[in-house]
Amino acid sequence: LVVLNKPANMIVHPVKSSQSGTLVNFLIYKYQDKLPITYDKFRPGIVHRLDKDTSGLIIVAKTEFCADSLMKQFKSRQVKKVYLALCIGDPLENLNKIISKPGINVLEDNILEVKTYIRRNKINRELMEVNTHDGKLAISRFTVQTVYDLGEHQKLSLVSCEIETGRTHQIRVHAKLIGNPIFGDKLYKLKRKEDFEVEKFVLSLCDDDRRLRQMLHAHELSILHPESGKTLSFRADLPSDFSYFLSKLSKYKTS
Repeated sequence: LVVLNKPANMIVHPVKSSQSGTLVNFLIYKYQDKLPITYDKFRPGIVHRLDKDTSGLIIVAKTEFCADSLMKQFKSRQVKKVYLALCIGDPLENLNKIISKPGINVLEDNILEVKTYIRRNKINRELMEVNTHDGKLAISRFTVQTVYDLGEHQKLSLVSCEIETGRTHQIRVHAKLIGNPIFGDKLYKLKRKEDFEVEKFVLSLCDDDRRLRQMLHAHELSILHPESGKTLSFRADLPSDFSYFLSKLSKYKTS
């Protein structure tokens, strides 16, 4: 197996809109035809995926035995996956409002657990949405790490999110559900005036004209080695664009 730190703005496997420059293109170049076929011939070695603009850890199987083991681990929720996200607002400020929504609970240490069904939007197929009974079960646990107070009731939070399941856009959909969408997420942002103000303010702190993407990073990954059964744990540092925003926000840190 191989574990890679995927940069943002890279698609995992070829799709209609993008046939080149994907992670799979790189894997085929490096390993030729040695990778196992997993879901289909266009995704050799791929056992899970990350969104185009999500950076961080992704694991690739190099043998059929490994692919089979890893896919079973993902399906049985044995893989530990922890992401870091920069979210608009402070989730812990509106707990009463948040936990009134179905599927949301507060666990020990103020961990927000979101357990809902997620399905594809019937009108806009690019969009995933929460549904009360239809779709696939998705479980996310959010923990606030740092809060940045920008003044005028505007805040950002660095949040870690452990996901028990791996549904399409899961963290982004659940972050929107709790009212704290991921900073820079164009697809799932809320149309609130204060969100636009936060974005405008943060970009004003930057020294250059930055390309804004969702600030979501696959930070930690733990699996069982397919042969030895031993736990393998990996961690990927934040990429430069994510670190840059945090450095600009450091003087606004409150906790």
